[in-house]
Amino acid sequence: MSEVELGASPATRSEALAYCPVKNREVREQQTPNGDVLLTYPLILRPWLANLARVLGLRSNEFLSRKLQLDEMGSLVWTLMDGKRTVQDMLNVVSQRYKLNRREIEVALTSFLRELGRRGLVGFRPPYGDEDENST
Repeated sequence: MSEVELGASPATRSEALAYCPVKNREVREQQTPNGDVLLTYPLILRPWLANLARVLGLRSNEFLSRKLQLDEMGSLVWTLMDGKRTVQDMLNVVSQRYKLNRREIEVALTSFLRELGRRGLVGFRPPYGDEDENST
C-alpha cells in the first residue's frame, strides 16, 4: 500500500520528493502558439450530480471535458513528467532554469502537483524499491 493512499500516514518531505508524478492517460495535451501547454481532461461529475442531470435530461452522452492552459513554468513541469523523474528531479531542473529561491520553487511545485492530482490529471508512483511499485 502506498503512503499516498487514504488512511495512511502522510509521507515525510524527503519521501514526498522521491515520488514520481505520472500523467493520466486520458489527458490530452497540445502546444499553444506561444509554446505553453493546453490540457484537455475528462470532467468527473459527482454521482449525485450526474444522477440529477440524467433525471432532468440535462446530460447527454457527449464527452464532457475541461481545459487547463498552463503557464511557462507549468508547461515545463508538465513536459518533465515522464514517469521516471521524481519530484526532486523536477525541482532541480526548475530551480536551475529559473534561478529562484529553491524553497519558493519547492512550495510552488508541490502545490501545482497537488492541484493536478486533485483534478485527476496526475498520479504519484512511489520510489523504486517500495513494496508496491505499480500504484499511482
